[in-house]
Amino acid sequence: MKTTPVWFDSLTDSVYALGAAAREAQRAARAAELERDAYSPDRIRLLDAEVHVDGRAPGSVPFRPHDAAVFTIGDTIGKAVRVLRGLYVNTALAYGYGTAWAILRVLDGQQPAAVSLRRSADGHCMLPPDLCPVLPAMPALQRWNDYVRFEQARLRLVECDSAGCHAEFLDCQAELSDHEAAELHAALDVAAGEADAAYAYGVLAESALHFALLEPKAQHARTLA
Repeated sequence: MKTTPVWFDSLTDSVYALGAAAREAQRAARAAELERDAYSPDRIRLLDAEVHVDGRAPGSVPFRPHDAAVFTIGDTIGKAVRVLRGLYVNTALAYGYGTAWAILRVLDGQQPAAVSLRRSADGHCMLPPDLCPVLPAMPALQRWNDYVRFEQARLRLVECDSAGCHAEFLDCQAELSDHEAAELHAALDVAAGEADAAYAYGVLAESALHFALLEPKAQHARTLA
């Protein structure tokens, strides 16, 4: 006879699935970036030899198969990097914010059976609006031995998010001074770490969730005794 999972078991499974998605996206994005860096068209001596194509209009650009192949390969790898990097950013943020959502519900005495997230029309996870734009601190977890690292990870994620917002603001300006241009580049460098920061926060948040669930699990055990 199949039994219904206890809410805290299905909740931790839900969070683990978010982490698994982020890990797969992270691996795929890094593999694509390595392939992009390894495949450098600059090292290739392109052959000028042509292939005559039936029906080609006189005076049109000749077909050089080596050129075409190298361009297509480079373009395809570049697109794969952009798509997989975007997927990593989204899944890492969903992991971090989704797990934070779960912790806060548990600390509030609720019993969610799974993380609740909305998805956009293109399939991207949308962050819980009550946790944006800044993830809150969770002083109720201060007895947890990894609380300091958890708070540091949260502040790092907040720093990356703030840098991204600042970079967007500067990028929208019609003209930038030399100082502002340097600010823009510095902000972009920090914002580029958002996915890794969100994933690192998610890993610690998942452990924090297990700590937050100790008392609900103990209460459940007492009701069964």
